[in-house]
Amino acid sequence: MRSDLSLSERIHALGDEISEQFSDLDPQDPAHWPPIPRYTLLVFVSFLVVGLCWYLWVGETYTELSGLTDQETHLKSEFTNKVAKTTYLNAFKHQRDQVRLQVAELERQLPEKSVTNEMLAEVNRLAVQRNLQLEFLRPAPTVVTPYYAEMPVQFGLSGNYHDLAAFAGDIAHIRRVVHLQDVSISSRPDGLLSVGGTLRGYRQLDRLESMNQNAARGAKK
Repeated sequence: MRSDLSLSERIHALGDEISEQFSDLDPQDPAHWPPIPRYTLLVFVSFLVVGLCWYLWVGETYTELSGLTDQETHLKSEFTNKVAKTTYLNAFKHQRDQVRLQVAELERQLPEKSVTNEMLAEVNRLAVQRNLQLEFLRPAPTVVTPYYAEMPVQFGLSGNYHDLAAFAGDIAHIRRVVHLQDVSISSRPDGLLSVGGTLRGYRQLDRLESMNQNAARGAKK
């Protein structure tokens, strides 16, 4: 290339030289191509080989790595959620212990079968104490549940409003667990009230009843 040419002329001359080297190339004989086309082909083939190797070798590993990354993200999220749940574990344990204590206290209030008559005597005493006329106190058949027995007792009594209300309050404060249910109230010609309903008490299961309930639960499983 002549040294007396300007820069633009040199660039133009270089472009013509490169174009001339890419003309009339024999695709069957690249070894005899001019330098620029030959090196250009070499670079292209090198990039093609590297890309193919990456796709065949690294591509599968990259896909596996992406899957493991997604799995790691999922496990981190799951771990965070479980850690958040464990923060409430102590509170749940405390509530469970409180419930167990309450259940144990209620169970201690359940009389045994041998002292069931004491509840009837206590109800009769409260009625007399409140100047109520006890018309009847009639035990109904016991209802056995998986964990305790219900003792329905139908009753009828009469008296004035305040004495009846005080009697209901006394029933609520009996040491044993006793509920007033199905209460009906009617007035009498003498100005008193007649009250009927059911006193439902609870007691522990005796040995035979407990064995039968355990057997029934086992048969259902």
